[in-house]
Amino acid sequence: MYRAETGGYSSWRQVSGYFDGDGNVGLEVVKRVLRFKLRFVDTWRPQIESISNFLHQSRVNSSSIGRDEKERWQAAYRLDVTEIKSVLRAAKAMLRYTVKKREDLRIAIEYLEGRITGNEAIAAFNGEVRIGRRRGKIRDATLPFTRKEGLRLSKLENARKARAAYAVDVSEEVKRLIKNDHGRHRLSHVKLSKKYGYSVSVIRRVLGAR
Repeated sequence: MYRAETGGYSSWRQVSGYFDGDGNVGLEVVKRVLRFKLRFVDTWRPQIESISNFLHQSRVNSSSIGRDEKERWQAAYRLDVTEIKSVLRAAKAMLRYTVKKREDLRIAIEYLEGRITGNEAIAAFNGEVRIGRRRGKIRDATLPFTRKEGLRLSKLENARKARAAYAVDVSEEVKRLIKNDHGRHRLSHVKLSKKYGYSVSVIRRVLGAR
């Protein structure tokens, strides 16, 4: 646990014990892949700051400390680990010391290292929710790929969209109008797409964006 007289957390065993109670393995379903994050939450900022310092010393990149105003009785401070390498490093370090969150950490590690598919990870998390070990919703997303396969398919799709965008002819006058709206009026790619009837990929090509 946190000890003020020693400057806070000093081992993965201590941090893991805290995470097992007040931490969370977050899961987000995006196109073809899953995103995992580790979140630490507490109403006392020095506690979160101590965890942040320990993670930094352990070569784990984390977010800046945020404030969650959703709690009606008292706002909580939160700290997220979202970078893939850092999620893996922290999850592996905490795995042996956790009890309640051990299975969540194991699932995240298995998926991020390419040993299970998105469907298998989702099914495992749904099982944790059903037995009450994890709080959350039951997901029915279909992701029959490993993370590596999902990223590869997304990369291929982006390449196809880029080729299709270059095949679309846009007059010089329309190009000028698009660039003017983007530069002077700060219209986003999506708004420009709706206004001129071209895909976002075409708009990005006209603006020279990557």
